[in-house]
Amino acid sequence: MKNRWDTLKRMYTQWKTLNDRATGLGRDPLTGCICADDDWWAEQSRAMPGCAIFRIAPLENEDDLRRMFSTIVCTNESSVVPGAHRGDDDSEGDEVGDGLGDELGSGLGSNKNASPIDAKRAMEKRPANHDSPKGKKRKTFRDHCMKRLVDAYEKKTQSSSATFAVVNHVRNEIAEMLELVINDGAVEGSDEHYYATQLLKKKENRDVFITFKTTLGRLNWLRRAWEDK
Repeated sequence: MKNRWDTLKRMYTQWKTLNDRATGLGRDPLTGCICADDDWWAEQSRAMPGCAIFRIAPLENEDDLRRMFSTIVCTNESSVVPGAHRGDDDSEGDEVGDGLGDELGSGLGSNKNASPIDAKRAMEKRPANHDSPKGKKRKTFRDHCMKRLVDAYEKKTQSSSATFAVVNHVRNEIAEMLELVINDGAVEGSDEHYYATQLLKKKENRDVFITFKTTLGRLNWLRRAWEDK
């Protein structure tokens, strides 16, 4: 569901913002969470409701989420909009999220309204973890779903890039032919130039047009092809 995709995007944005604001603060060697006092967390929770969940546990699957959202997420800590040249990435991501996001389960982002007090209580009740946070993690169903989500996003992105490359090639081909028409004497605004702008949209017309070797041949073909249209 799109709601799950939006939740993951919101969590990544909050985690990224917290880390930007936590410059100079330490990290818990066991959990990887930001080490800050109650006042700091209370201030962050007022600004970003729900971010208190990161007081007891860092963002899960951070590398995967970074691959999906780093080019479309901009925090308030920076005036630079990442991926601005990729205007439709966000909508593409939403399409992928509609299909796979709900498979990630309720574990991610389920505690949207966690308060600093709730987070503190949970942290106090949480048993100490003596394993290294960088140790090998057990694969779970949620990890499998996250991998599918990332793979689907990358497949969609690659497909869009390939489509853009094809469209861009056609645009360049038409532009080159129109320039040839202008050089033949059919200036912009002339009948022959207009005929070319309409006829050369179709590949079969471009294939025929490119076979003519002379100015007279090209211009005569444009007139006759337009009359036969």
